[in-house]
Amino acid sequence: MIRRLLLCCALVPLGALAQIQVFLFDGTNETPAGVLVNVGSAAPGDTLTTRFHVRNVGEGPEVLQTLSIAGSGFTISLTPLLPYTIAPGSFAEFRVAFNPISIATYSAFLLVNTINITIQGTATPSAGLAVGGSSTLLAAGAVIDFGSVLIGSSNLQTFKLANLNNANIAIVTLLVSGLGFTGPIGAAAPIQLSPGQSVSFQIAFQPQTGQAAQGTLTVNQRSFVLTGQGLAPPLPTASIQLGSNVGTSAQQNNISIPLATASQVSGSGTLTMTFQPSVAGVTDDAAVQFLSGPTRSATVTISPGETAATFGTQSSIAFQTGSTAGTIVFTFTLPNTPPQQLSLIIPPAPIVLDTAGAVRRASNLDVSVTGLDNTYSASQLAFTFYDSTGATIAPGVISVDATAAFHQYFFTSNQTGGQFALLATFPVAGDVTLIAAFDVQISNSVGATKSQTISF
Repeated sequence: MIRRLLLCCALVPLGALAQIQVFLFDGTNETPAGVLVNVGSAAPGDTLTTRFHVRNVGEGPEVLQTLSIAGSGFTISLTPLLPYTIAPGSFAEFRVAFNPISIATYSAFLLVNTINITIQGTATPSAGLAVGGSSTLLAAGAVIDFGSVLIGSSNLQTFKLANLNNANIAIVTLLVSGLGFTGPIGAAAPIQLSPGQSVSFQIAFQPQTGQAAQGTLTVNQRSFVLTGQGLAPPLPTASIQLGSNVGTSAQQNNISIPLATASQVSGSGTLTMTFQPSVAGVTDDAAVQFLSGPTRSATVTISPGETAATFGTQSSIAFQTGSTAGTIVFTFTLPNTPPQQLSLIIPPAPIVLDTAGAVRRASNLDVSVTGLDNTYSASQLAFTFYDSTGATIAPGVISVDATAAFHQYFFTSNQTGGQFALLATFPVAGDVTLIAAFDVQISNSVGATKSQTISF
């Protein structure tokens, strides 16, 4: 009788098994790691870091439980917190640092769960690098800072390569790269260094821009980081200069911005003007303004090689002083510099008479006067009329107190500052044609102003 063997077992598709693999990672690409990984060579005291990915190539989650290395000269860093679950298609990263202390060949055993990998590295003799007169040797990757340097200037750093080993060393590569860094100056590869021998060279940092710069110094297989900060030269000191320092109302003046020295860089700033009236009850005078562009603000441009700033294409800008006593304040601002200020005082002044005339009518005489009172305090009027011989016509001087009328005009209906237009009508008893001339005197808080004799 034939007996049959019955087996009972679960069938699991191979594709569903979770699996992990170890890869070398160069920052862009992954390469499968074999049973032996040579991380390369480093000088004693340097650190050579290799990146690894533990990737889950299966279809289910996998737990990274073991991650260790045994062997002198090697350490693991930046490891995930174990146990660490890796999702399908994902990875965990860790790094192995090779840090030899003497010239030799090193090996260690890397264990990733059940995967065993032998890690090897070689410590090779190299020339020690020091900066300036320091005896401290720099490790590969060290940062050498040249500090802040103005564009157009240079900062030189001196370096020394020394052979501290018992055998000759050949420097086959000695290169400087990076915008703004020049060298090596005073030495060139190839260089043979006997035990105890040294060679010096320099590197210059000459920034091309006002930004941070970075370069590289390469000595054989070792690299060092060069850094520096470029600084744009400051704009030269500027000042505010008036065409005339005498301030009067109803005046056109101009303003310029001379520089202490020719500028090495370009820049722009702003010139603003404000007005502070000295007349009580008055807050501003719109007639105080620049004659071109925005009324109270102007853009100022500084160009390389120029000794004065410009307003568009002009070396100065014109302004008018208005018709109110007070102080005009100019403020010039540039980025990162204290503002410059200059004041122009417009003092209170007697009334300025611009025009005067008269028109005869059947039995009246109309006298018109235009003028400017920058104090807004016009008060007493005095009119005198003359015949064709120059004799005064009776009743002689005709005085009028116009204080209230001027006050109402300046502070209620006026829109033109201290400018005014006056019309006075005089009834005439007799032949109006006999009146041939007149003069007028107008007073304010500063004094009295009398016109010339005006014929009509």
